Amino acid sequence: MRLAFDLDNTLIRCGYDFPLEQPQWPILAKLLGQEQLRNGIMKLTDHCRQQGWEVWVYTTSYRGAWRIRRLFWLHGIRLDGVVNQQRHDREVRARCTKHPPSFGIDLLIDDSEGVRIEGERHGFRVLVVAPEDTQWTQKVKAAIAASRPDGSILVANGKK
Repeated sequence: MRLAFDLDNTLIRCGYDFPLEQPQWPILAKLLGQEQLRNGIMKLTDHCRQQGWEVWVYTTSYRGAWRIRRLFWLHGIRLDGVVNQQRHDREVRARCTKHPPSFGIDLLIDDSEGVRIEGERHGFRVLVVAPEDTQWTQKVKAAIAASRPDGSILVANGKK
């Protein structure tokens, strides 16, 4: 199964002051002028992989895919895929900001309620995590634990 993270205000600071990870290669990161990622992402991506999930990024930014991959590599994270605005514009036929099903993505982690609403309209799963949410990694873990191999969601009273 595939899980994708948004970048701005989800994993990268953009107006919100959440705690940040220290890159695995801090001197190299400083030389390259790289952004830093949200605290908890390194352990969370390890957990996702242990559960059999691919880790992707899906962003509406125009950062190059190589730049995004380098940012994650500097934090010791290998990405399975990257969807930026250029790729979205080339490959998505649906009329929405993001469309994870176009890339086989089963769950999108985003900070935007608007993207969640689009998910309801277009039939894809979005977990909203607020920039100020200190329990965000636990919410992601719970969402992947509740997911079933067929893409459905297990809820307390049965299958959704």
